Amino acid sequence: MKNDDVAAAALERAGAGLLDWLRQEAERPGATPRARLLAIWDVLEAWFLGEDFHASVLAAALVGPVPDGRPAVAVALARHRRAVRQLLEELATQAGVADPAGLAAQVHLLVEGAVVGALVDRQPQVARHARELTGLALASAGAR
Repeated sequence: MKNDDVAAAALERAGAGLLDWLRQEAERPGATPRARLLAIWDVLEAWFLGEDFHASVLAAALVGPVPDGRPAVAVALARHRRAVRQLLEELATQAGVADPAGLAAQVHLLVEGAVVGALVDRQPQVARHARELTGLALASAGAR
């Protein structure tokens, strides 16, 4: 197996693990649709505060450019980003917003910006700030 394939497989595993964690938190029984979307920030803050965050292949891939000659890594990263966007759009749809794709795009930008802030600037509390901004976006979009 080539190094690119090994790195892509590691990225796929890390992305799947994070997505599973996000879904699990968002699907808590009794949570309102709005709370489900906001719950992603609890997961992200816990990830940012975790011992393995700064060594995460997923965080590094989200923050840095994909090196030339690593097409499998680029594909794995693109697949992960699409899956996150899809999850955010599902949660926005459940929250009853008029433009779920638009809200998902906004929150996705916040997610990736928060990863940068937590990894590069070592500021895990960016998750709380992004949660506040997500709440404002949900209110503006008329979420339930």
